[in-house]
Amino acid sequence: MDHPIKSLQGKTNVLETLPDTYSCRMSAAEIVEDLKRCFNPENEFVKGQELQQIIVYYAEQTVEPVGWQALWMSDSKTSSTLKAKFKSPMLVEVNNVDYQSLEALVEVVNENNEEKTTETVLLTELHSLKHQENDAITIEATHNAIQRIRFFYNHLLLPWDCDVQEDWFQFHLPVRVGMFCELRSGLLNQETVVRYHYLLSEANEIEKKLQEMALKVELCDEEKEDEVVSSITELNSKLEQIQQDVEIILNPSTRMLLFGSKVTRVKQNKDPEVLLVVQDQTCISLHQTLNRLESEFSPQLNIRCYPSLQTALDDCRVDDVIVISKGIHNLYNVNSFRHGGTLIGIGAKEDIVVHPGSNIEVGLTFDDGNVILKNFTLLVNNKQSGIAVKGNVSLENCTLRGSSLFDETKNGENDVGSWKGFYVAPQGKLVLKQSRIVNFDVGLRVRATGQVFLSASEVESCNIGILAEQETSIHISNCEFKQCKEYAIGVEMDSDSIGETLHGELELLQMQGSRNFPY
Repeated sequence: MDHPIKSLQGKTNVLETLPDTYSCRMSAAEIVEDLKRCFNPENEFVKGQELQQIIVYYAEQTVEPVGWQALWMSDSKTSSTLKAKFKSPMLVEVNNVDYQSLEALVEVVNENNEEKTTETVLLTELHSLKHQENDAITIEATHNAIQRIRFFYNHLLLPWDCDVQEDWFQFHLPVRVGMFCELRSGLLNQETVVRYHYLLSEANEIEKKLQEMALKVELCDEEKEDEVVSSITELNSKLEQIQQDVEIILNPSTRMLLFGSKVTRVKQNKDPEVLLVVQDQTCISLHQTLNRLESEFSPQLNIRCYPSLQTALDDCRVDDVIVISKGIHNLYNVNSFRHGGTLIGIGAKEDIVVHPGSNIEVGLTFDDGNVILKNFTLLVNNKQSGIAVKGNVSLENCTLRGSSLFDETKNGENDVGSWKGFYVAPQGKLVLKQSRIVNFDVGLRVRATGQVFLSASEVESCNIGILAEQETSIHISNCEFKQCKEYAIGVEMDSDSIGETLHGELELLQMQGSRNFPY
């Protein structure tokens, strides 16, 4: 006999899930009030370590224990084993809810397989069907409860909450919900948004590693125990630093001190302006810089002076020209420059160093417009990528240098110093003239439909020189690939040969056909 809900498959109207609309039309105050009413109706003092049990008790009161149908949808917390085993979304019937673990034992409904397949999945991965086989089940109550639990774990709970000793609902819930609503509004500046999401991603990764290390302590012998304990201590230290950084961002007052409230410069017209960065300089060097500017631009040109590259970037408008001279120039956010502009170094490029902040995952990201970089060195940190190209980016007489590669053979995360030199996104266009790319795992990563033009340039001391997808356009003229440890050029084949990467020297581009890889 067929499973009672196999007949539902193929009927999209019947497989319709209830909408996941929690918080969509609610203000921050309304969300806080709703969560307090549901999770903590007695307004009790709740420490961080008690949160899990609070959610468990709420689930016990509201979620149907058995006999309801849902679509299982994988998310970032889904195990890789389960993702590989089943294609999301998958029609399932709930056989039992384990409230303590907030998991459900489900039977997978598959019309091609007569055998029953059961799996344990997270309760938050289940999206209730609008039409249930059993009309007696109050599926709306179950659905609303799971929505709240999903919202709590996806947007509010942080890895260090188990150590919170104060009342979590009083001191942390309003702040976390406030941040969620600010992110949802789109009014936060991009620097804050990127930094916040990056920190949370790092925190979650560290939490996973700590859980793995805890298991290793139980299983490892005495000789390796000290090493594992040392790693745990180091990870905890990193997590504490991330916690401090996140709390600064969550607090609107300290966030303003960190990221600033910038005064908008009013331009007199739409013409590009020149912004000169003047750091500690002697009269002679400043005079030389001004002479170079006079020869480069019109003598009557109006120039604005700034004490640092970051203050110039904070004040720049699209297509402005920023001029820097000898020295180390730190930056944390390119602001409007990501949409177009020119950055020029005056002097020897080796003496003009641009250094992105150590906590930025990608040194520079250019979203659209035309960006021109000339005559300086971009120094990229360990575990950082250099430049993400999404629009049109041109470099002339520049050096992009990462941290030195480790000498050891590949082993976990210790195989590279810096990640990608350039990441060319689909539709992105990168032009390199008389430039160098040094010390990266991958010198240039080119996605499908991306374009790269290299002339009189060098790719040096990288594990892989160029790694490109098949449908890219790469033009190389008078270039050198030096000391590429694995291979100079790799081409990832299309879906017909999934998983296959061809690699070799410049001849490989010719082998793939001049249509995609002119040489």
